[in-house]
Amino acid sequence: MASSQASPQSPSSEEQLSSSSKQKLFDFTGIIVRKKNISKEFIKLAIQVADNTKTTTIYIPRDDSAVVYTPFDGIHFLYLEATINVTGYSFTKDGMEMHHVQHCTLIKCAANVKVIKDMLSLPNCTSYAIMFNMDSQDELSTLLATEKSQKAIVMTIMARLSGKAKTVRWRPGRIKQKDLDILHQKEAEGNTDSNNSTSWQLCQPCQPLNDQLSIDGMLSVNLPDGGTDLVSTHGKLTRKEYLDTKKNNQTQWFVERIRNFHNRDKQPLTFLDVGGGRGDLAVHIAVNFPNAYLIVVDCNESSIAAGREYAIKCNVEDRIEFVHQNFSDYYAEYSVKEGANRVDVVVALHACGDLSDMALKFAQQNECDFVICPCCYPKRYLAPFKPFWHSLCNEDEVDSLSRIVELDNESRNDESRRAMLVINSMRRRAFEEGCVNVEEFSNKFSKRNIVLVRDTVS
Repeated sequence: MASSQASPQSPSSEEQLSSSSKQKLFDFTGIIVRKKNISKEFIKLAIQVADNTKTTTIYIPRDDSAVVYTPFDGIHFLYLEATINVTGYSFTKDGMEMHHVQHCTLIKCAANVKVIKDMLSLPNCTSYAIMFNMDSQDELSTLLATEKSQKAIVMTIMARLSGKAKTVRWRPGRIKQKDLDILHQKEAEGNTDSNNSTSWQLCQPCQPLNDQLSIDGMLSVNLPDGGTDLVSTHGKLTRKEYLDTKKNNQTQWFVERIRNFHNRDKQPLTFLDVGGGRGDLAVHIAVNFPNAYLIVVDCNESSIAAGREYAIKCNVEDRIEFVHQNFSDYYAEYSVKEGANRVDVVVALHACGDLSDMALKFAQQNECDFVICPCCYPKRYLAPFKPFWHSLCNEDEVDSLSRIVELDNESRNDESRRAMLVINSMRRRAFEEGCVNVEEFSNKFSKRNIVLVRDTVS
């Protein structure tokens, strides 16, 4: 292919050329077809504009402050097959056309695991749905609200971007020495006796229940129509097998833990289930506690609809209210609403990212007991809300600890669990000393098995 070449310029040369009569603006959109790291200062890209066999070569400064990146800074999206728009000014020097890039905008993301994971970690990630080749934000919101693992979500997006419905190679998450150093430092910090305002104690979880849980065999299985033999996104199990061996054990653990609360099976209680859309946990609680009333809040409309149907199947629809709403909005309205149902216990089973943190803050502010099992630690949906535990870390520590938790590599299970304990010990620090337990259920049910519990009655 033919190519119009653009060479990197020093700042002094650019200043001299900026007043040149030959200077002109450029604005073009194309696909990155070649990329080369040519120096410590510049990256060389070959851009192919649609319906044009000719490529244009540009040089992007490695210094992020030299170019404005849209829609976000700090995430490097210049990978092969990404579609970008670049603007700036071009000029001719020694008979050669050169381009000075001032602004670079991502139009379509590359089918690259790292970029997709970085974009999904942003608080407003659903607004980037079109960059994932999706039709709408609702499509991405629905995907993120499913029970799919992060791996399955990323692979689904990669299939949309590449147009190839095949298994994409997945490399196990790698951990850097810097991340391990941060983990060691935070563990040492949590083991240090101190009485200052930022001190916290590293907790080792207790196991109040054994692995042999008695599940009500009369309870209807929460399956979508025709979903019995569908392969679950949680591995090789079918959806029914996953519910039987994993999900139902998780919800039953919650039921048994709540039953251990003093007199909880006798007095009427109102439960708030945060992010419990399909109703797995809420229905189990309603079936086991006839005096309980439950409010399920979830931002996914299809999950809420499925939850209502499940409640009807199990004959508990009169005691479960399903609310289709963002939890931050529900929280704000609850604080000022007169005559609202008084919430006694907050529950959240694998509420993603900072949704678990907001559930904890709701419980603290409204003096509720709670059983909360966090999940998807790096995800941020509720900005500008800042989780309490972030106040006990700097940004690098938050990033490293969250990333270590989400390692899928079997050989890194120990580091993942240790990072979970560090984060949840810091979450516990928001409450009065001794009133919150760090507990765990069997990792046979889930690797995200650390639970924060407050029971002020017993």
